[in-house]
Parts: sequence; structure tokens; C-alpha cells
Amino acid sequence: MTEWQTVTFDAVAPTPWKNGGGETRQLVAWPQGADDWALRISIADVTQDGPFSHFDGIRRWFTVLSGDGVRLFEDMDIRVGDKLYEFDGALAPACSLLGGAVRDFNVMFREADGGSMVVTNAKATHSLYAMGARFLGLFSVDGGELTINGLECMRVAPMTLVWAQETSAELVFSSHGPGAAFWLHLE
Repeated sequence: MTEWQTVTFDAVAPTPWKNGGGETRQLVAWPQGADDWALRISIADVTQDGPFSHFDGIRRWFTVLSGDGVRLFEDMDIRVGDKLYEFDGALAPACSLLGGAVRDFNVMFREADGGSMVVTNAKATHSLYAMGARFLGLFSVDGGELTINGLECMRVAPMTLVWAQETSAELVFSSHGPGAAFWLHLE
């Protein structure tokens, strides 16, 4: 039986940014215990304008969970409810707040580690079937119920990441609210 891990936002201590513009809570850096991660999932609270960090060889996914939103590249606004924005981590776009502070969701995948990373909206696609996934997860803002292989039902608390490694599973998610939810699948 696959061991599913649960990480809640409140259980992770924030790490302040060196530039003072915010802080990050790293939900998981996978594989755990490795010198370098292949996959990193985090939530950041951004309090001032500034560029993204530069990450060569990293594919990134980004969306705003709360707040007025951000402007990237001087012409792209991203607000709560917008689709995930995927980009090359080497671009390090400028980021301006559209109002006050925002909370955002970030996924980073090291492409040199091989495989294929897919991050999709779990509210639009309530189920996911994955064979031989290296990493399989669900992040939900509002929490809900996650059914695994039609047998096991897991309650997911708000602002929680549920994940497993080296697994095959059929997952069905029912959200408890209108907030974002995402499937995370690394083959």
C-alpha cells in the first residue's frame, strides 16, 4: 500500500527572502533527503515588487491564491482564479503587485532530472489516473475529500498538499469551496 504524506501550510515555518520582499513556505522538496531537489512545491507571501529568482534548467508553474494579483513581464496580469502560468525559470520575470500583498502557489521542476511534470487544475478535472508516477500529489486551498483507488477516502484540510512517490493510483477529489486545487504528476 502506498504511503500518502500530508503537509499543511500552517505546519511549515516561513523562510524570509534575502531581499525582504516576502517569505516562502516550502511544502516539499523532492526527493526528500537528497542533496538537490527534482521537484519543489511552495507557497509564498509577497509583500513588495521585485524580480523572480533566476533558475536555469527549471520549469516553473505559478498562480495567485489570494490578494489583488501581480503583473509579470510588465504586461501580464495574474489574479486569483486565473489559470496556472508556466514558464522557464531562467527568465526571472519582474513582478509587480497590483494592490497589496499576495499569496501565491509555486511549482519548480528540474528538467535535467528527466521525466515529464504536469500541473493541472483539479477543480476542472476532478479525477486523475496515473500509472508509475514518480511523484503524485494534490494541493487544495479549501480542502475536501480525496478518494484513492475507489477505496480509501482521505479528508484534506485547507491549504494542504497530499502526495506520494513511486505509485500508480486513481484519484478523485471533491473540494469544500471555490478556492484553487491542483494535481501534480511527475512521470
